[in-house]
Amino acid sequence: MKTATAMRTTACAACCGLAGVGAFLSAPSTSIVSSRNNNPHTWGNSALSSPLSLVGGGSANARASVCPSPDGDGEGESRRDAAVKGGVRRHGGGGGGGGGRRHRAATLGNLDLKPAYRLFDTVPPPPSTDATARKSDDIDLDVDGDAPYDVDPFKLASKDLSPFTDTIKELVESEHPVLSMAAKHFFEKRHGKRFRPTIVALMALATCDKPMEAHRESEEYTRQGQLGQITEMIHVASLIHDDVLDEAEVRRGGMAVHKLYSNKVAVLAGDYLLARASVLLARLGDVQVVEIMATALDSLVQGEIMQLKMDPEKLLDISLYLRKSYYKTASLITNACKSCAILGGHEFDSDVATAAEEYGYHMGLAFQIVDDILDIVGAADVLGKPAMADMSLGLATAPILYAAENAPEIKKIVKRRFKKEGDKEKALKAVLDGDAVARSRELARWHAQRAVDAVLRLPPSEARNGLVNICHIVLTRNK
Repeated sequence: MKTATAMRTTACAACCGLAGVGAFLSAPSTSIVSSRNNNPHTWGNSALSSPLSLVGGGSANARASVCPSPDGDGEGESRRDAAVKGGVRRHGGGGGGGGGRRHRAATLGNLDLKPAYRLFDTVPPPPSTDATARKSDDIDLDVDGDAPYDVDPFKLASKDLSPFTDTIKELVESEHPVLSMAAKHFFEKRHGKRFRPTIVALMALATCDKPMEAHRESEEYTRQGQLGQITEMIHVASLIHDDVLDEAEVRRGGMAVHKLYSNKVAVLAGDYLLARASVLLARLGDVQVVEIMATALDSLVQGEIMQLKMDPEKLLDISLYLRKSYYKTASLITNACKSCAILGGHEFDSDVATAAEEYGYHMGLAFQIVDDILDIVGAADVLGKPAMADMSLGLATAPILYAAENAPEIKKIVKRRFKKEGDKEKALKAVLDGDAVARSRELARWHAQRAVDAVLRLPPSEARNGLVNICHIVLTRNK
């Protein structure tokens, strides 16, 4: 009962965030401009840290166009135009002002948004049909060797993220001490490596059309930094809600928020982070970015519902497993990367924005596949969470699905979601006795290589090299 209640609350939280975004999108464009940052040299540190306030008037009947009702397969999709062939068009249309920013109509329906898995390959195509053009200077990832470039991506972005913790703690401050402590838990004591904000920071620098240091002084970079904060807030909210749904006790090597406080406080803390992220997203003042990032909230809920309600016969379909992985993990990274390019001045369907989106899609899937491999073969003290947690939740991931292909008994175990005593042990043995782990790693490597191929379409830069190295880090990590 607790799980069902938490599920409804989580879905409502995300939908409430979307409703707030929809109200913003219906507002006149003159009502959505926030105060300027007095210190543009600090990445992401701007008027977003001011107290929570309403943005724009909006109609009482305003609605978000990106919240369909998914079925068990996750087929209820939001919309994206499949036209990704457009050239790079910068600062196009609508006059000047705002440092060359484009002025877009504050209306819905301008973008035909489709999920990225409908635009890019999810599983490797047969060799004879793989038409991906490779150049002689393309980089092939080698998981047994060093990273392709001599650059530490996290160190490269550390200058930009140094004020991140203090600023984001201010952003989630609440009048209620318990809510504040719960909401700030992952930003103070268990903040991790700030993987997503690092990607946003590097993508901002990799997609700019000026020297990195000059771009760091720009208004565009400040807003891209704010996007990084918003992305991390949405991610942390999803972690808090997921731990309630999964009844997890540990997260990032420490107690889960709901274990430190209570289920109710944890759900409210996640709700609060989503609400704050929605308001801060609206304050960016870019309608296209708001609509794109709103689909990330939509995808998180779709992924949870797909995970809970998928038909047993479809639990063995690896393409549906990857679709769920897109919803729950890759969609947020995908949308943040594309939004980052747009905030930098690139058009929605430009080559640069498409390359950024494709990078986020494939890198996000590679990350999740490796995470699923580590859940089976990793040690709990290294992972910071219990091993085999996915099977304990009744979830079959890539290694299990590969092991089940020619094992009827494992297929039955997957369909009944590992509910019988000894099911997990039998599945684990099947994985370790065969080539399931090796095939899963190859699937992750293929996605990581596609991410590298996508980002190499951007102009050469140290930031681009950092994004390439992140793909190598994703493949070789042990936690």
